[in-house]
Parts: sequence; C-alpha cells; structure tokens
Amino acid sequence: MELLDIDEDQARAILDLPLRRLAALERQKIVEEHDELQARIEDYEDILAKPARQRTIISEELAEIVKKYGDERRTEIVPFDGDMNMEDLIPEEDVVVTITRGGYAKRTRVTEYRSQRRGGKGVRGAQLRGEDVVEHFFTTTSHHWLLFFTNLGRVYRAKAYELPDAGRDAKGQHVANLLAFQPDEKIAAVLAIRDYATAPYLVLATRNGLVKKTRLAEFDSPRSGGVIAINLREGDELVGASLVSNVDDLLLVSRKGQSARFNANDTQLRPMGRATSGVTGMKFRAEDSLLSLSVIPAGTDPDVFVVFESGLAKRSKSSEWTAKGRGILGVAVAKLSERGGDLVGALTVDETDEVLVVMERGNIVRSRVAEVRLTGRNTMGVSFATPRKGDAIVAVARNSETAAEDEEELDGGEPDPTTSGGPGAEASGPHTQIGGDEADAAEAEASEEVPSDVDDLAESDEDETGGRE
Repeated sequence: MELLDIDEDQARAILDLPLRRLAALERQKIVEEHDELQARIEDYEDILAKPARQRTIISEELAEIVKKYGDERRTEIVPFDGDMNMEDLIPEEDVVVTITRGGYAKRTRVTEYRSQRRGGKGVRGAQLRGEDVVEHFFTTTSHHWLLFFTNLGRVYRAKAYELPDAGRDAKGQHVANLLAFQPDEKIAAVLAIRDYATAPYLVLATRNGLVKKTRLAEFDSPRSGGVIAINLREGDELVGASLVSNVDDLLLVSRKGQSARFNANDTQLRPMGRATSGVTGMKFRAEDSLLSLSVIPAGTDPDVFVVFESGLAKRSKSSEWTAKGRGILGVAVAKLSERGGDLVGALTVDETDEVLVVMERGNIVRSRVAEVRLTGRNTMGVSFATPRKGDAIVAVARNSETAAEDEEELDGGEPDPTTSGGPGAEASGPHTQIGGDEADAAEAEASEEVPSDVDDLAESDEDETGGRE
C-alpha cells in the first residue's frame, strides 16, 4: 500500500478481482460438463430405443476389431484322435463293495471300517430295511471289473466305480438301475478282476456240488443283458466263482462241515464252454449242500478259516487237506456241535489278513486272522464274533486292507458312535478257552478227528453239457 500509495480498501478490491473471475470460469465449466452429459444421456436413450441403431453400432465395432486383429490364426484346431472315457477321470482307490439280498449295492472307502479284536460286536454297516440282509461283501478297487453271477447261471459285468459311492451306514441303490436282470434273477456271486487276462480260467460251483472250468476270456462280452455262465439243472443254483489255473487246487466246503480238495488240472477238470453244466465236484449227505469254493494256488499253504453260526471260528493249515479226486463226500473241515451250528463262512487266508464278519442286521466285525490260533482240522474253534440277541452271521469276507490303524480303544467291544476303534479294542465275546476239567474235556473232544472213511466214495467223471446260449 505504501509503494502504490493506496489505502486498504483499494488494495482489497485489487485482490478480490481475480477470485471473482476464477469462480466465474469454474461455474462455466460445470455448466458445459452438464450439457455434455445430458447430450450423451439423450444419445444412449435413443440407442436403447432403436434396435436398428444398436445393430449398426455393433457392426461398426466388429468391423473395427476385424481391421485391428484380423490376421491369420497362429494355432490349429484338430479333432482328438485318442480314446477318452469316464474311467480316466476317476481316481483308483480301495473300496468295499456291499450287496444285499434285496439287490441294493454300494461302494464305500475301505478306511471307513476299523479293526477290532475277536469277539467284538462291530460297528454299523449298511442300514437295511425289513428282512433285507447283506449277502456279498468284499474289497476291490474302483477301476476293477465286477462280474455278477446270478442264481440262474448268467453273468453280467460293470465297473466298480459305476456303483453308487455311499457311506458305511447307507443302503445304496438297487442293482436294477445298473444291470438288466431277467425276471426272478438274483445275484449269487460277485468276482472282481482288473481285466480278462488276469487269469487263464474261471471256475464255478453250484449248490448241488457241480463244478466247471471255463476260459476267463470267454466272459469278455459287452452285452448289457449278460451271457450264460453255466447251464443249471433243475433245482440247482450257483454258489461260488473264482479265478484258477491248471496248477492250483480247489477246496469245496459244505454247510455240514465236509470238505473235498482236488487239483484243477485238465485231467481232473477239463476246460468247458460257457453253456455247459460242468461235472461233479463233491457229493453230500442228506440235508447238506455246498457252502463255498476256494482256490489254493500251487506252492502255497494258506490257512483255512471257517466261521460258525454262533460266532465261533477256527483256523487250520490247508496242508492238512490231501488233494484227492473229485466227486467224493470228503472229510470234516471242523467239528460241528449244537453250540456252534452250521458253517456260515469258509475261506482261505494268510496270517496277516483281516476278515469281515457281516451280521444279519447289517453290523460288521473286522478282526485279524492271527487272533484265532491255528488248530487241527477237526476242532471246534474259539469265539470270534458275537451276534446280538436275535441277530446272526450271514457272510464272511477277507479284507485286503491290513495296515494298522492308530485309533481309540473300545471298551467291551461295543460299537463307538463317534470314532473308529483301532487294533486295541477289547473283545466282548466269551473266551472259549475255559479252565478246569471242562477245558480239558473240550480240548480232548476237539482234537479227535472224524474218520475219513468216505474219501474213496468217488463218482464217475462224466461231463454234463447243456444247451446253447
């Protein structure tokens, strides 16, 4: 102010003049921006209201893209020349296959079943309805073929992963959703194989004691309606199927405790076609029938493991059975009694194996074979599985999962509702090795073998052939 010789009011007027001009310019910009946005809004509304204009804009934009990026493709699309199927996308894992008498089937991861000591009452398996019971229970992998042999002598096939994946206590789905069964046809046996080169032959056995050996490759058929596996006589039905070679032995066991072992070479059992009846493998006394068919591979000495209706079990070396001709009554596999009842399971095992005992109400007991000590062929055995009141054992199967599981111990063998008990689970069933005179008497009685005076009762080896498929 001193320099310009002006007063304060004059100085303020000079300073205020540019601020007013700046404010005026900013207001003008806002007005211009508003007018521009309003014009764009009107243009966009016009585009939305006129489909023809929309197509014009799209065409112009696409033409611009073609002009900018319309060079030759750097990659080439060719048809896929390989094979692709569902199996390539499914992981291969160990599973437990469960099939009930009513025809319900499922697969369950093998790790869902725990190990218990002998005498355990098990954990809940399949949740069944009414009078349905588990009839087929075995371990395999999700990529294996399942061959379903029916009571009418036909065979169907499916991959294990085609069965519904369900939990341990789930019922599963009916096999009618998977297999095209004929009327009155039921599953009699199920066999798991990786492919049809797994073994040279397949051996079949019927309830009346007929056996038949057929090349496994003859069953490789994609027919959804199944193929003939064996021609059955009136009143007969299929009870067993297994892979076999010419150097193996076969062991047949009846429900009344008789057994017969013979070689599967072409002299004893020559190969036959699918549509044939087979030859006599074993004869029976009144009210007896075939329970199981087992294969004893050449050069091996597996244990023969049998289970009674009451839950008693016995393990003996297969070398105690001498291979004889087929068509005989055979020798005793175990000493039967009213306490034990008839046999409900007979299979060959190794000492490191585990077995799964299936109860009529669906409970499952998983125990190690080694917990049943080796005894003579004609003995009664020890307590192995304890059916609850009103329950009964209906099936026995070998479990391929033998790795020890580090899980909680169960007290008294009772099923734990929340955890899977481990190998330390306590046995709840009564121990048959009692003390005192009663034990001595029982041991003496058990060690007496039944005379094998029927070993030489052989039947002629006439081949029984049936009709065509």
